[in-house]
Amino acid sequence: MVGQITMSRINELVRLQETDFAIDKARAAVADAESRQGETEELADARAGLAQLEVALREARSSQKDIDLEAEGLRAKIAPQEEKLYSGTIKNPKELSDFQADVDQMKRHLATVEDRDLEAIAAVEAAQTALDEAKATLKSLEEAWSAEQARLAEQIKVATAELQTIEPVRADQSSGIDPELLAKYDHIRLVHQGRGIAKLDRNLCLGCRISLPVSAVNRARAGNTLVQCPNCERILYT
Repeated sequence: MVGQITMSRINELVRLQETDFAIDKARAAVADAESRQGETEELADARAGLAQLEVALREARSSQKDIDLEAEGLRAKIAPQEEKLYSGTIKNPKELSDFQADVDQMKRHLATVEDRDLEAIAAVEAAQTALDEAKATLKSLEEAWSAEQARLAEQIKVATAELQTIEPVRADQSSGIDPELLAKYDHIRLVHQGRGIAKLDRNLCLGCRISLPVSAVNRARAGNTLVQCPNCERILYT
C-alpha cells in the first residue's frame, strides 16, 4: 500500500509528469528523425528510372548508328552502279534495263532506310530529352534530400542534448518520491499513453473526460489520500 499522501507528494508527481512529457517529446523527436534518415523510396525510384533512361539512350544511339551504317553501305553500292549505268559501257538494251531496275530497287531500299534513320534520330533526341529531364529531377530530389538529412541530423542532435539535460532531472525528482507511489505512477503511464496523473476540473477527469462521483471528487480535493479515476485509473490532482 502507498503510504500517507500529502498535497506536496501529489505535486511532486505533477512536476515529474511534466519532466516525463519533455523526455517523451525529445525521444519521439529522435525516433521520428531516425526513421526518416537514409535514402527515400522516391529518390531510389528516380535513380533507377535514370539508369533505365541511360540504357534506352544507348540502345537508341546504337540502333541509329546501325541504320546510318546501312544507309552509307547502300550509298556506297549505288554510286558506282549509277556511274556505270550512265557511262555508256552497257550496250545491250535488256541488260541496261535490268541494271536500271537494280539501281532503282537499291534507291527505294535506301529511301526506306533513310526514313528509318530519321525516325531513329528522332528517337535518340527524345531519349536524350527524357534523360536530361530525369537528371534535372534527380538533382532537385538529391538537393532536397541532402537538406532534409541535415535537418534530421540537427533534430537528433538537439533532442539528444535535451535528453542528456532532462534525464538527470528526472532521476533526481523520482529519487525523492515514495518507491511504491512511483511504481504505481510509472505503471499507469505505461498503459495510458504516457500520462499517469490527471487534473481534476470541477468533477471532470481531464485524462479521460469522464465525470466522477462526488465522493471521489471530495477525496481528491482533500489531498490526503491517493485517488484514482475509476474510469482511466490515472491519479487525480487538483
